[in-house]
Amino acid sequence: MKMRISLIAKLTFATSLILLVFMGILDSINLKNVRKVMVDYATSNAEEVANIINQSAYDTMMKNDKDGLYRMIRRISESNNIEHIRLIDQKGKVVFSNVTGEIGSVIGKHADECIMCHNSLRPGESTSPLNRSRIVTTRSGREALGFTKAIFNQPACITASCHFHGNNETVLGLLDISISLEMLRQKSHEYRLEFVVLACVLLVMIGVLITILIYRLVDVPVQNLVRHSALVARGDFVSRVSVSGNDELGDLSEAINRMTISLGTADRELKEWADSLENKVEERSRDIMRMEEQLRRSEKLASLGTLSAGVAHEINNPLTGILLFASILKGDKRLHPELLPDVQRVISETERCAGIVKDLLEFSRESSPQKENIILDVFLDEIVTFFHKQPDFNRIVISKKYAKNIPQVSVDPNQIRQVFLNLVINAGHAMSQGGNLEIETYLSDKGEYVCIDIKDSGGGIPEEHLERIFDPFFTTKSEGTGLGLSISFGIIESNGGKIEVKNRLGDGATFTVMLPLST
Repeated sequence: MKMRISLIAKLTFATSLILLVFMGILDSINLKNVRKVMVDYATSNAEEVANIINQSAYDTMMKNDKDGLYRMIRRISESNNIEHIRLIDQKGKVVFSNVTGEIGSVIGKHADECIMCHNSLRPGESTSPLNRSRIVTTRSGREALGFTKAIFNQPACITASCHFHGNNETVLGLLDISISLEMLRQKSHEYRLEFVVLACVLLVMIGVLITILIYRLVDVPVQNLVRHSALVARGDFVSRVSVSGNDELGDLSEAINRMTISLGTADRELKEWADSLENKVEERSRDIMRMEEQLRRSEKLASLGTLSAGVAHEINNPLTGILLFASILKGDKRLHPELLPDVQRVISETERCAGIVKDLLEFSRESSPQKENIILDVFLDEIVTFFHKQPDFNRIVISKKYAKNIPQVSVDPNQIRQVFLNLVINAGHAMSQGGNLEIETYLSDKGEYVCIDIKDSGGGIPEEHLERIFDPFFTTKSEGTGLGLSISFGIIESNGGKIEVKNRLGDGATFTVMLPLST
């Protein structure tokens, strides 16, 4: 498993490393400044000692008391901070030193002690205390501050009785003092140690504070975003990220919330689209099945029509002969009265067969519709008025629900009248004990057809009969031929319309006729 370093650890480590580098730089600068301050302080002390010795030298030399001067310098050199004191005359000869073996030696003009005079235009006058100081290494190998001060020719020295110096002599000699820097080095080391300890403490405290701040300001919001992302990945588009502040993470949280809302909207739209697509597929499947069923029925009607035409023509002539001779036999006085009912039965059955043959001929006849533009409301009112006068409809209440501004339809009025008469008669048969018949008109959803619903309140159509209801010769009546709805189906189809049935078992059936609009 790959090792994972948390964001808070990375930020803490990076911040601590940056602080450590800056503290190291600060320590270096600070140490350099402290050393400079201490060297300046040591130089100032060396100059004060030099001034004291210079003044003492002036006083003793005015008394011509060299031994007193040397004793005083020796006592000063016994101080812990004084490493080396010596007097150098004009010629570079060491006339006194706290190091006995050095007395009498000559120092060249290129030595550090002599540079301040030999490298200046006016020796000894243009050098500051800092320029007259230098860092040297003593014989013991320790670091020391070397300070050189010129002993100038005073007017009193020129006129003194003990010795004589000419007017052209500016510098009578040099006082060279070396002050130990060991104490300064120790103080610097102690200061640096204190600084490092303090820096480490501050680094730890800053690291802890940064860790806490990063945890509160960065890690917690980031963890919230991670948890929210996991919820969104599982499909939870209701959850929201709490906006922690008015900063970049707050803006990110608001952006994540807006993204979640957009994802939720897109998810709902996709689900609705999927449901709609599924419904459309189902609807299209039903349409295809309906079209296949209509095609199957059309093919069946065409083949049965051809067969029916042939059968009707073959049967019609014998039936006509039977009916003719039966009628003659009925009027023959030689017929025994007891045989008259039998002859009458032959006549009635022959007439019934003739009616069936007539229906077959009508079913097989493929006459082209003579289309006209008709006002459907007026057309339906004529049919309703016709049935109001029929005794079989005395117990049936016919109600009309016509939509306003229904456009005209282009159909063959005689053929369509036959269809509606057949549908209303069938509805009346389904309500033999009385009921409600409702005729409703409206436009289809796409505005292609005018729809006419004929609803009855009868017992409905059994489910097993729905698929065969438009088939030729299918009937549930004891005296029916089963050709009425088949003929109606063919007529509606030839006029460019459609006919459908919706069953409400126990609560009646609804036949929907869809007729094309006039152009």
